[in-house]
Amino acid sequence: MRRLLFLLLVLSLTSCAPRLPSPIPAEPAATPLTLLDHGRFQLWYDCLRGEPHRFSFTLDKDQGHLPRVDNFRIDRSLPEGCKGQFSAKAYSTPKGYHRGHLAANNHFDDDRTAMDASNLMSNIVPQLASHNSRTWYQTELLTECYRDLRPVTVIGGVMFGHAGAALDNDAFIQSHGIATPEAFWKVLLTEDEHGQPQVIAWWIPHQVDLGTDLDPYLRSVRQIETALGPDEPPIEVPEHLKDRRPPHTWPLPARCDRE
Repeated sequence: MRRLLFLLLVLSLTSCAPRLPSPIPAEPAATPLTLLDHGRFQLWYDCLRGEPHRFSFTLDKDQGHLPRVDNFRIDRSLPEGCKGQFSAKAYSTPKGYHRGHLAANNHFDDDRTAMDASNLMSNIVPQLASHNSRTWYQTELLTECYRDLRPVTVIGGVMFGHAGAALDNDAFIQSHGIATPEAFWKVLLTEDEHGQPQVIAWWIPHQVDLGTDLDPYLRSVRQIETALGPDEPPIEVPEHLKDRRPPHTWPLPARCDRE
């Protein structure tokens, strides 16, 4: 009898005790990036946010001069459920932004299909006009010049921010459905005249009036991987090259086809 009374007392005390809060669920892991294969170039894309994160392609000697056609289009080939921009119009309000290419249109001017694919909005981000036509253009110009010497593998991307001050430049969420990047980065992997691998990389803040001097933005590949954070995949450059950081941006070759 005493044992029964004791058990009843324990049960009553337990039922009156405050319940411990449920454990806070862990934050979901970063959204895996989806590969969009456009033949001549590849994109790694965040389907949840509708953001291109990375691009990659390899270029041989430039043998094309097809005229550019600005046929920007919504990418209707995105996988089912994958968010994309819902307008292909110019980023017009506020002024001062371009539809900035990740994989540059001019790099594929021997192939109309690839040029057209580069104008899909999955390959386009809001980019400050001076950044696109002056600073970022210098990386594209170097690519065009060095591809005429030896094949060049190009790996690059953008970094988005989704909290705090990083939201201040997100002017095109309502009009297009995409945030504005905080930084652009690019890696060029090629060989020197002796057949030895050489690499150069830049991490360029997305700001106005940075000019055409790329030296302040030189980084090693490993530094860029660190800046991107652990949720981004590693950059596909041989491990023994990842800590190389040249003191200056490569000079433009004497003869260069800039078109």
